[in-house]
Amino acid sequence: MRILFIRGGALGDFIVTLPTIRLVREQWSEAHIELLGQPRLVEIATQRYYLDAVRSVDRGPLSAFFTPRAVLDPAWMDYIGSFDLVFSYFYDPDGLFEANLKRCEPGRILTCLPRVPEDFNRPAAYHFARILEPLGLELSGDASSELFPSPEDKDAANAFLTGLNPSTRLVAVHPGSGGENKNWPIEFWAGLGRDLLRAAPDATLLLIEGEADAERAQFLMESWKDLPLLRARWLPLPILAALLKRAALYLGHDSGITHLAAASRKDLPIVALFGPTNPVVWAPPRDNVHVLQGRQTLNDLPVADVLKTAASLL
Repeated sequence: MRILFIRGGALGDFIVTLPTIRLVREQWSEAHIELLGQPRLVEIATQRYYLDAVRSVDRGPLSAFFTPRAVLDPAWMDYIGSFDLVFSYFYDPDGLFEANLKRCEPGRILTCLPRVPEDFNRPAAYHFARILEPLGLELSGDASSELFPSPEDKDAANAFLTGLNPSTRLVAVHPGSGGENKNWPIEFWAGLGRDLLRAAPDATLLLIEGEADAERAQFLMESWKDLPLLRARWLPLPILAALLKRAALYLGHDSGITHLAAASRKDLPIVALFGPTNPVVWAPPRDNVHVLQGRQTLNDLPVADVLKTAASLL
């Protein structure tokens, strides 16, 4: 049995699709499951329980699949046609992509909207799992995601923490997100870190920095230069997941890294600051995820409120 998932989108979109892939893996435990997407993002699941392989979606010949009456690349046709079951989450309003997939003659093709409908009011994982309904599979219970770091991931995380006192509590902070309107003011983050270490003097801050977070991270590096601080800058996601597994607390926004933290360890306390998006849909669906919101925007959320929640969890 060969199964292909076609999944674009950002990190959070992929992580909330993992419960769907988990159901498929449980149903066909011996199947070869592959994903067509962004290798850097899905590395957290490749050769780590969920996926056996990944192929990059950023390949020129694939663009023809979105064109009517296109001449399709024979190698791509052979590739798609080699699968018994294809799940596609690509945006395809005209049905062109699906029609061209059918020309490759895989066993069966199932599709799902890549965007959660506006009126949907459950965790996003339930929407993405709808793709399985024609197969009689349903996400009826736990909608949370879980990651399984490899021994090499854990070794790299341990190496990153070399020299840190084993009794130190690691407080992970990711001050960025996919949109500025989702971000708490950076000055508030600076004050929170300082206040939190006064409340927990045995803690060390772990500043998580992605490629889009350079300016905000640099501000905090300067603001916290006299505090116990580690900088996790552009770490590969599997290593970051293994590192977050060691944390005592995580604080972040509505972002893919927050979903990564929640999936890294089921009992990791998480403080998630939410702006315009619906936390019922987009907060990780776990008991110890604590969502905080401002009255109108995140700018209205006082540092004192976040500090009170974070300190209580520590």
